Amino acid sequence: MDRRPVEIDPVMGCAVIVRPMPRVARLSIGPMLAAGCSALLAVGQPWLGSRTRVLDWHACFCDPGGDQSSLFITTFITWFQIMAVLVGAMVGRLAVPRSPGPGRAATTVALTLAAAVGALVGIPVAVREVAIGRPPPYTGLTVASVREAAVVGLALGTVATFGALWSARAAVGATLSWAWLWLVGLASTSHSGGYTAALGMLYGYSGQGSVALLADIVPLAVMAAITAGTAWWGTRRGGPRFAGMYAAMLGPSLVLAAYLSSGFPNDNTGGIQNAFALMLITMMAAAGGAAAGSWRGPCRHRFLDPLIIILAIAGILSAAGVGVAPVEFGPAPFSNPVTGTLVVAALLTLPFLPGVVDSAAASRREQATYSPHP
Repeated sequence: MDRRPVEIDPVMGCAVIVRPMPRVARLSIGPMLAAGCSALLAVGQPWLGSRTRVLDWHACFCDPGGDQSSLFITTFITWFQIMAVLVGAMVGRLAVPRSPGPGRAATTVALTLAAAVGALVGIPVAVREVAIGRPPPYTGLTVASVREAAVVGLALGTVATFGALWSARAAVGATLSWAWLWLVGLASTSHSGGYTAALGMLYGYSGQGSVALLADIVPLAVMAAITAGTAWWGTRRGGPRFAGMYAAMLGPSLVLAAYLSSGFPNDNTGGIQNAFALMLITMMAAAGGAAAGSWRGPCRHRFLDPLIIILAIAGILSAAGVGVAPVEFGPAPFSNPVTGTLVVAALLTLPFLPGVVDSAAASRREQATYSPHP
């Protein structure tokens, strides 16, 4: 019996055999799609950021200690390029048939390089935007600094994409983080008071009491929920906790990388402090999500899994409590000795506990399956 796919010819009105697309042709579609999507994002993100005032080229605090918030623009440009490569490669991956072994490695390299080539167009576009914006000289924002940020973002995005293509959890978590941070930027623009907001922060609510507190907490809370959910998804069917935790951390790690690589003001905007607080909180959330994902599985550990969740919750609450403190009290989340100690303890402990649990679970599986005969 012929099982080849058929379809109805609309002209002849009869069934015709559909010839499957050659594998080589299917493999070529993915890189082309990755390059096109990456180019579109590399061009569209700076353009959209400038037109929606997410990037305010004339932004500057003019108080005595003015920190030139326009310097956050280079952080955004770096992040735009990183995500253009990563998201472009993810879109291209959808069109490529899955193949194990060497075929998967070749596909990963092809998609990554294609997305990186596509994102090259983002460099002249970013330079053009700074030329059109004409930032004042006192902002310290130059064509050279924007070009450098775009190049660095392209390199970081290329490296990050290799990891994302090998891990569906990392890819999904990073893409969700990218979408959420765009929403934060757009929401912040309407209340920013005429300056560039820091990546991942809601600005402009400082005079609104409890609303201002929520504006500080909500971006971090949603990012924590994304990382926890990604880690839970990766371990709920028996996946390693260690791998689930670190795959979920890709999105927040790219935010911190954008800050560290592009330079940042450090007076009263708190952008880099927010980035560090984001990393701490999401690391704890990822560890807790990975442990929770294994809660009902055969590999759960009766002592260490609950300990991970307790430490994660305690660390998140303490980091959030000091992460919203005014900057003059010290670098969050270490401004308070008690809460700072809790954060440091969780930070030092949690990265290792999931690996310890994985080892303990593997040992228990071996003991359960090995039954020596007398």
